[in-house]
Amino acid sequence: MSREFEEEIFPWRRERKELPQRPDDPRRLDERDPLYWYDEEYAGWMVSKHNQPSQPNLDPRGKLITLFSPGPHPYWTAYEEGFRREAEKRGIRVKIYYGDWDSERQDKQVTLELAVPPDCIVYIPVDLQSGSEILRRINGAGIPVFASNVSLESEAYSYIVAWTGPDDWGQNRLLARRFAELLRGEGGYCLVTHRPGTSAYLARSWGIISELSLRAPNMRLLEMGFTEFNREKTQRRVAQWIARYGSELKGVISADDALPVAGIRAALEEAGRTDIVCMANGATRRGLGFLKAGWLESITYQSPRLDGALPVRIVADWFRGLRIEPITYLPTSLINRDEAEHFLKEGRGTEDIHSEELSKLIIEGNLDEIDAFFKDFLLRLAHEEIAGEEYFHGVTIEILAELLGLARSKGIDLVSLVGGYEMLYKGLFQQRSVRRTLGWLQDLARTMVEKMIGSHQLHGSVVDQVRAVVELRYADPMSLKTLSNQFGLSAGYLGKLFREQIGVSFSRYLNEFRIEKAKELLRTEMYSAKEAGLAVGYSEASYFYSIFKQICGISPTEYCQACGDREDSQRIDS
Repeated sequence: MSREFEEEIFPWRRERKELPQRPDDPRRLDERDPLYWYDEEYAGWMVSKHNQPSQPNLDPRGKLITLFSPGPHPYWTAYEEGFRREAEKRGIRVKIYYGDWDSERQDKQVTLELAVPPDCIVYIPVDLQSGSEILRRINGAGIPVFASNVSLESEAYSYIVAWTGPDDWGQNRLLARRFAELLRGEGGYCLVTHRPGTSAYLARSWGIISELSLRAPNMRLLEMGFTEFNREKTQRRVAQWIARYGSELKGVISADDALPVAGIRAALEEAGRTDIVCMANGATRRGLGFLKAGWLESITYQSPRLDGALPVRIVADWFRGLRIEPITYLPTSLINRDEAEHFLKEGRGTEDIHSEELSKLIIEGNLDEIDAFFKDFLLRLAHEEIAGEEYFHGVTIEILAELLGLARSKGIDLVSLVGGYEMLYKGLFQQRSVRRTLGWLQDLARTMVEKMIGSHQLHGSVVDQVRAVVELRYADPMSLKTLSNQFGLSAGYLGKLFREQIGVSFSRYLNEFRIEKAKELLRTEMYSAKEAGLAVGYSEASYFYSIFKQICGISPTEYCQACGDREDSQRIDS
């Protein structure tokens, strides 16, 4: 599953940025035209390489990578964590220098390192101009050098093997499109910018402005300004904008999601403006908190740990003789308000996945939470970004061992149910993707619940157990009478318990569940209405049609037509 694991979990493997045709002279265009910024946005893609070392074809284990980091900052701390973890996973040795935000100090550190050179260097400049000269010197010494995170001057790209980092322009074009969608393409907006003179300033200002000019020409930039990442200065500046532009101001975007957002919020509260849409670059925990609180509508997602892991991964591929792109970007994506809690919850670490929790859910017969357990595992794995395949296999083996242990303690022959030990481990290890592996384990957990229902070993309430029976056997003939016999209760008493705890009658609950499953089948376009009805437990087509229309308001045929029209519309829109 190795290749599939990489492609599924590490999204930079799948996408290569599409480069438009370069205009003859981008600077002859209007600066609000996205192509005016062509040489900044696509710097490094088409540069001729200078004096590059020949690419080896060997195992990178034991090699030494030296990382030159610009200085202390929470982002670089997390970046270093990702860098070290990825290197450790691959058996690569690491040495790290910190420039303390001093270009002269970084220059001296490079000079020191070149005296006893490492196998490879990953370089993040403190200053772009001095960084270009440092890269030229490393290149001249014949050491393979990779640049990371900070966009370089055009010439500097000729000295490096490759560059890795965030697609800041792509992120902000994505942010701008979401901004325009929320404002319905109308109104004035202001930008709290990054520090002028940096690549982040250009991407997080002109990436937004030029994209909105193209996508939402009725929107107007009212003003932009740098507030030094200071809360009070940001508050004063935004208060001035509110006073100056009044109701014309419909939105504000910040280049940073921490202190500037706190300043923006304070100014809006002081003015009583609840109508202004705010968005930001970031995804720090503070920014996620602001997003959850409703202070922001969306923020860009950029993981510092993935940023740190990425150059190590590309360096390892280079040593192994694989083809390397000149630029490898982090995935571009946004986090919207309804997703903030997910990113904040427990740090989203895969180390918090515990197989004992799954056993508890099985014993309770809580199928919804069992499904959520595996969905959460997949999401954590994707957001962990640097969890390796060996780690994934280790956790899944642990989960399988937990299921086997639980089965033995409950007298359930789980091994025989899947065809023996050989089939058990084949089932785990021969799945073709991460999703299928987790789906296989999920089905096994659900089988455990079903067997424990049959042997009356679940600890959940009677109503919870009835719901589990419905979810597992909804296609079978089922009634309160048959279930009441199974649980040793009268049908009337079980029906009373069910209505009190769920809020609807058992028959209503069963029909609604079956119809939802039928709708899923109809959306696949592989089932006729009659076949879908049979598949979910309705032997009479006329009765299925009647229940479907009663619950959905339309017939199954009309539902299929509506789904087809919606898909056709989406295809046209796209």
